[in-house]
Amino acid sequence: MPLYDRIQAELIDARRRRDDVALDTLSLLKSELVKASKENAAGGKIDDDLVVRLARKEVKRREEAIDVYRKAGREASALREEEEMEVLKGYLPAAMSEKDVEAEVAAVIADLKPEGPKGFGLVMKTATARLAGRAEGAQVAAAARKLLG
Repeated sequence: MPLYDRIQAELIDARRRRDDVALDTLSLLKSELVKASKENAAGGKIDDDLVVRLARKEVKRREEAIDVYRKAGREASALREEEEMEVLKGYLPAAMSEKDVEAEVAAVIADLKPEGPKGFGLVMKTATARLAGRAEGAQVAAAARKLLG
């Protein structure tokens, strides 16, 4: 089942269960998806890649908001953001382990044969494209630095 269809079904289910957190979060995600699909790059269609990209963006927003709320002493707001973040994480693929990321980056390095640390940019560009949606950029960069020396 495509992720967008799953969002639609879970939105209806959240309405039936009167789950305000899931309902608000999924409604926001759906509206962001519709807005993003109308941009030139998407061409009016909503695919799984777009859903994952926007869900990851919204998770990052929640992480930042949680930090701000905790620093301001607003624990109730931080807890609400955490609940929303858990709903959004249901649409993200399982994160790769550090070992798996290193193996992928090592394969990229073997393919490109860069000249030491100078080839970092090229390795990052290729590895990030290969691992898109499966690993964070910081995780890829750490593995590349470690393997390039």
